Amino acid sequence: MENTYFNKDLHARDYISILLRRKWIIVSFFVITVTLITWMTFKQTPIYRASSTVIVDAASPDILAVQDVVKLGETNYFAYKAYIETQQEIIKSRRIVRQVMKNLELSNREEYRKAKDPIETLLKKLKVGLVKDTRIIKINVEDENPEEASRIANEFSKVYVNSNIALKIQASTDAEGWLEKEAEQQKAKVRETEMSFQDYKEKNDIVSVVDKENIINDALTKLNANYLDAQKNRMQAETAYKSLAETEDGLRLENLPNPLADNQIFTQLKKEYLGQQALLVEYQKVYKNKHPKMIKLLENISYIESRIKSEIGSIKNNVKSEYDQAKEDEAKLKGILEDKKKESLELERKIIGYNALKRELETNERILDIVLNRLKETSISNQMQTNNVRIQDMAEIPMKPIKPKKQLNIILSIILGMVGGIGLAFFREYMDTTIKDLSDIATLLQLPVLGSVPRIKPDGKNIRNKIDVDRIVEKDSLCMASEAYRSIRTNLLFSLKDSGYSRSIAITSSVPKEGKTISAVNLAIMMAYSGESVLLVDSDMRRPRAHTVFNIDNASGFSNYLAGQVDFDKIIKYTGINNLSVVPAGSISHKPAELISSKNTKLFLEKAGARFSKIIFDTPPVVLVTDAAALSGLCDGVILIAEANRTTKGLLNNSKELLYKAGANIIGVILNNVSLTRNSYYYPQYYYGKYYKPLNAK
Repeated sequence: MENTYFNKDLHARDYISILLRRKWIIVSFFVITVTLITWMTFKQTPIYRASSTVIVDAASPDILAVQDVVKLGETNYFAYKAYIETQQEIIKSRRIVRQVMKNLELSNREEYRKAKDPIETLLKKLKVGLVKDTRIIKINVEDENPEEASRIANEFSKVYVNSNIALKIQASTDAEGWLEKEAEQQKAKVRETEMSFQDYKEKNDIVSVVDKENIINDALTKLNANYLDAQKNRMQAETAYKSLAETEDGLRLENLPNPLADNQIFTQLKKEYLGQQALLVEYQKVYKNKHPKMIKLLENISYIESRIKSEIGSIKNNVKSEYDQAKEDEAKLKGILEDKKKESLELERKIIGYNALKRELETNERILDIVLNRLKETSISNQMQTNNVRIQDMAEIPMKPIKPKKQLNIILSIILGMVGGIGLAFFREYMDTTIKDLSDIATLLQLPVLGSVPRIKPDGKNIRNKIDVDRIVEKDSLCMASEAYRSIRTNLLFSLKDSGYSRSIAITSSVPKEGKTISAVNLAIMMAYSGESVLLVDSDMRRPRAHTVFNIDNASGFSNYLAGQVDFDKIIKYTGINNLSVVPAGSISHKPAELISSKNTKLFLEKAGARFSKIIFDTPPVVLVTDAAALSGLCDGVILIAEANRTTKGLLNNSKELLYKAGANIIGVILNNVSLTRNSYYYPQYYYGKYYKPLNAK
């Protein structure tokens, strides 16, 4: 069941109450924690730390502005950050560790000789870190021997610095050897290319490619211009020739072609012809065709026409000759131009090979120059041996150990012990679902609480044994337990008065050993002291105890009566206490539920009620067996017993449900076996011992 303690409103006193109630958990955890940590601290072997530092510059010293083969350092911020982190990992690399172990002969030490992985063992002692906002790397080595820690730290610094420059030297040496081989190969390539280039020039008769190329280009330009002119002349001649060919069909003096229009003789003839034609028009108006003037005029016109035709034929022959010559000139120039173009193309093909060999030669020469220059730079760089890493401080022998930190460990153990103990106490309280105080019962069951009884222990005086504990109100009437039972009796009588007169009361619990028998016995005695006629009935037939408490015979009792073996008067036993009688459980222990359910139980209640004012039944646990619930349903009321710090809330709630299902009337709950401590503010009887003392108390 859920712990309801932490669900209610808590005050400071509630927390203090928890701490006081769980004080032994806190004390135990505190003592164990402090003792264990202190013991482990003083038992631990002292560890010493030695530290050396190295500076990692952004770049190597630039003495001759010669570029190194291996670039040591980075000038860019972000690149340098990655670079210096890489250097830290290099210091922790197995290669560096292996060299340190070799130089210091650490493999001979027993610690490393027995280790499965000596390198890993040494790595666990090494701590490498960057000093904030600097270029300084701190190399820390922790060891049981302070001298050894200092020696190892210094050796790490030396090996790292030497390995850094050795890397550069080795790379430069390798690069120098490679460059020498490459230079020889490149020289051979240059010689081979030069020979190939010279053979090509001789084979193709190439002295000066540029001059020859210019001559051919100039010739091509002129030939192309002449060819265009010839083509233009041919086209003009062709046009003139074709235009004259169209005049063969008749004489048309209007819209004459250019060759005729430009000819002076033809122009003069045309003018005369037109004049005669105009005169003919005038004569026709005046004269007849056979008039001498008309005849003479027609003869003149015929003569002029013959001259015009003759002149056209002459002009046509001239144009034809010009046209043929133009065609011949065009064809000739075209052939020359084609030959020159072929010559130019041939030269271009030679130039392509020429230029390819020339470029190859120039490229090989440039590569050779680069290789030779780099070879010289590498040789100089190898001789300078500059380094961007140097040792800043050598490690000194530490005087004090860094581990264990005794004072800090003890302080932390005290804090851990207190915090852990308090936390464990509250956790234990949270996980604890047992009934602790009367408020738990009132909150959980919502039933009246008749009272609580403190834990009773034999004191060697009034209470010597368990029988005395069971009859505490008789043996020590002034103790707090007796006063608690008086208070419970008073509360019970008030409850009975409020709920109506009740003769029979069943006292039960959830599980065994919660104090139902001791509660039944002492309540019966208290009621007898108050003048009530009380009958105590032991109805727990499986584990009866009443006959032991009062030292009476159990041969016949309640079970025998229910079985019909004896009469009612035969089972009533005198206890030696006025007004108190006892009915033991009897000798029958099998089938108690069937006996309780018989009609003899009601008959017993009737007979007992007629003779006694109060009948108290000590019943078995209600959760474990059914006869307790059956008997509780027959009685006028039921008192439920719960043991503090033992009875769980779940069990108590189950008991309540079982009793309600049986039709029982629960009068209230008694919390038994309460531990009386200063934090038990809910138990006012704690102060009873201080308030009330017997007259003979010393």
